[in-house]
Parts: sequence; C-alpha cells; structure tokens
Amino acid sequence: MVESPSVAASGDSDLSGRDYVLLAAIVLLLPPLRFFIAQAGGFDLHFDEAQYWEWSQRLDWSYYSKGPLIAWLIALSTALFGQGEWQVRLFAWLAYDTFLILLFCFAYQFWQSRRAGWWAVALGLTTPLFFPLGQVITTDVFLFVCWTWALWAAWRALYRQQDFAWYELGLAVGIGGLAKFSIGLLPFFLGLGLLAAERSRRELRRWPPWGGVLLALLLVGPVVLWNANHGWVMFRHEQGHVLGVAEEGGWQENANDLLEFVGGQWLALSPLVAVALFRALGHPPRPGAQRLLWGLSLAVLAFFLAKATVSKVQMNWPAPAYIGLLVLFAGQIDTLTIGWQRLVSIGIASSVALLIVALFPMLVGLSPAKAPFKDLRAWAEPIETVARQAGTAGFLMVPSYHLAGRVAFYWPERLSVYPVAENRRFSQHDFWPGIEREIGRNGIYVTTGGQLPSRVREAFADCQPLPPVPASGPDGHVLRTLYSWRCERYRSTAWPKPTTY
Repeated sequence: MVESPSVAASGDSDLSGRDYVLLAAIVLLLPPLRFFIAQAGGFDLHFDEAQYWEWSQRLDWSYYSKGPLIAWLIALSTALFGQGEWQVRLFAWLAYDTFLILLFCFAYQFWQSRRAGWWAVALGLTTPLFFPLGQVITTDVFLFVCWTWALWAAWRALYRQQDFAWYELGLAVGIGGLAKFSIGLLPFFLGLGLLAAERSRRELRRWPPWGGVLLALLLVGPVVLWNANHGWVMFRHEQGHVLGVAEEGGWQENANDLLEFVGGQWLALSPLVAVALFRALGHPPRPGAQRLLWGLSLAVLAFFLAKATVSKVQMNWPAPAYIGLLVLFAGQIDTLTIGWQRLVSIGIASSVALLIVALFPMLVGLSPAKAPFKDLRAWAEPIETVARQAGTAGFLMVPSYHLAGRVAFYWPERLSVYPVAENRRFSQHDFWPGIEREIGRNGIYVTTGGQLPSRVREAFADCQPLPPVPASGPDGHVLRTLYSWRCERYRSTAWPKPTTY
C-alpha cells in the first residue's frame, strides 16, 4: 500500500509565499466562521462552558476539577470585550488556530514536505473529533495545542538534538497542566520509552531533559499547592479518570460502554479516513522518529481502551493520541495508491458533510431535538422567561452544577447560585460562600425536573410554583422544560454534603 516509508517528494520541501498567505487566511477566517456557526446554529453555552465562566468570576490558582488556565482566559476576554457567548469562547477559537499552525509546522518539519503540512491541516480541520471541540471553550482545545507542541518538541529534542526543545517540552507540559492534567500521559509514556533503550537512557544523564521537567513542575506548582490547601480535591476528582474504579458487576457492566467507546472513536475519526489511517499505520514503522510518534499514540490509546473495560470513558478523552497518528499519516498519503488516496479524499469530504449535518440538522430534515449538540440549544430565552416570571429575588437554587452555570450566566441579574440537591456531585460551589448567608431572603429554585425537593420546601416559609417554560428548538420540538418555584424567607437548614467527586 505504501510505496515508500520515508518522505518528501523531492522539490516539495520549500514553503512559498502562497503557503503563508493560505495559512494566514485559514486562521483569520476560522473565528468569524465559528461565530457564524454559533449564531446560525443557535448554540448557547454548554454546561462546562458555563461552569468555567463561573470560575472566571472568582479567579484562583486552581479549581476542583481543572487548572486555572481556562478561567483566566475567559476572565481576560470578557474583561476586554464584555459578557456574551462569543467573548467566553474567543480564546478557544484562537487556540484552535494555534493547533492548526502547530500541526502544519510539525508535519512539515517531520516529513520535510509542505504537502505533508497541508494534509495535516486538512485532517485537523475536518476530523469530526477535533473541529467541534474547537467550537466551544473547554480544556480539550488547549490540551490539543500543548500536546502538539510537546510532541513536536520531544521529536526535535531526540532526533534533531535540539537541547532547547527539552525546555519547550517542559513549557508545553506545564502550560497544558494548567488546563488539563491528562497532558501528563505524554511525558509519562515518553519517560517509559526513554528508560527502555540504552541510547535513550544516556539522554537522561544530561541536564536538558531534567531542566524541562523542572520547568513543567514550576508551572504546575501553584495548582499543586492550591490542592494541598483544599484537601487534594482535584486529585480525588482525577483519580476516577486515571484509575477507573470498576463498577459493581465488573466487565459485563461496562460492555455497552466499551462498545460505545470503540464505535465512537471510529466515527470521531471519520470512518473512511480511519480505515486508510489504520491501514497505513497498522505495523510499527522502522525509522525511530516515526516509531516515537506511533508508540506514544498507541500507548495513550491503549491506556484509555483498558480504562474503558472497567469504567465509562468519554469519546473526547483519547483525542490527543490521534495527533501523532495524523502527523504520521499526513506524510504517507501521497505515497498511497490512487485508490487509497481517493478514499482519503472522499473521507475528508464525508467528514465535512457529517459536521454540517451535526451542526445544522434541519438542512437534511432532522429535528434538533434528536440531533447532536441539542444540549447547547435553547437556554438563554427560557431562563430569561423564568426570570421575568420570578420577579425580584435574592438568590437562585438548582439541583446540580450542570444547571448552575447556565442559570447564572443567562439570568438578567448577577445573583448567587447554589446547588442544593441530595446525592449531588462535588463542585467548585462547595468552596465558595454557602447558602447560609441568605437567611431571611427570597430565592428561586430552577430545575429541568418537575418536582420541588421536600428539603427545599422545608427550608422556606413558603414556596409557590411558577408556570413551566418549554425550551423549543427552531422546528418547535421541545428540547426540555424549565420548572421553577418562588420561595419566601429562607431559614437555616442542614444541607447534605456532596456524595461523589
């Protein structure tokens, strides 16, 4: 299938002015395109985005589940440009641009081929797993940037003998750690690989690799210190992701989740592109530099596959593992037979079609109520309607942090929001001033369920239901219904503690 394990068609190693102009055009046009997608698709904030926005209102050195980078960036963009969805998402859009630039530079240098660089951009831009994660502001897009940079630096340090690249690696891992701790999987597996071979172990006897480690530790040091002062809450939260405690019933209980995970990865890569990619990269490559990318990528994939056998793994968690594989694949596409090249082109086109259908389901007659991303639609207007019905209130209550951020963001006034449900998950709200400071004041309880918890009713002198507010998609189908109660005169109540992290 592959005619040559090495690179570059001759004469393809020099970049032209046209390459720079085209790359600049892509990165300049992508943010406006994303703004158009958000507006045309009616995409309000995801609960994670709203949660991170809440964090940005109370800046700190870390938070219960993630580092501080995302909150700092949201605080900066909203301070510069005001409150709104695009302001909250701005740095995610810019980060995705950075991700594409890094992909291009990495693939171009790795293969000494401008065509490899452009294939990498095409794959990074159209892969269904990557593009939607760059549409919203979550820690994933910042992880992609730092992972790509770290992997590129590791290759340059080991195979181009660039000592400063070790410090770049440490910088990328440290900044990535301020966003998402799963960046640690890259240096972990890289370290295991270095220990496995004598030549690599000699590299560890030099200062630059350890200088990179020290730089990474200095950058994530504030996160560690914050956690030391807050009961190591992030590490308790991450423990479930990293160790994956098996649920009662063992593997059989997770069989459906495992199948969903494997099938989801195939779809997330685009099925036709995935076929060609794994066909081209199904065997260990001979050159050491290619084995570095191949081995690290498969080690991370194997980690998440093993975890998926004992607990649920979200589809986006292994996404960084595919970055190295995309760089490898980008340099081999031009060496494939015509039939396989055609399959890759059709796969990229089908990825674009798949993304368009997922983002704008009504174009093909699908209801947004039954389409992907339905949970991002129809939040702002229903919450504003609830607020108009409720009138003046002192504070807000919700069953969980999933709803807290959205209610806080879209409520016309800036009010404190308190998760008050029983058997709820720990959240950043548990570190902030509690509902006890609201004694004697009136509050509004908002939920997507139809019942007012008895404990909430007992905490007030009186609670009266407000009219339910349906949240409808563009086609009129109801996506969810918001229920609310106006509660008078809060009195001191012993609320149950969170039950899980």
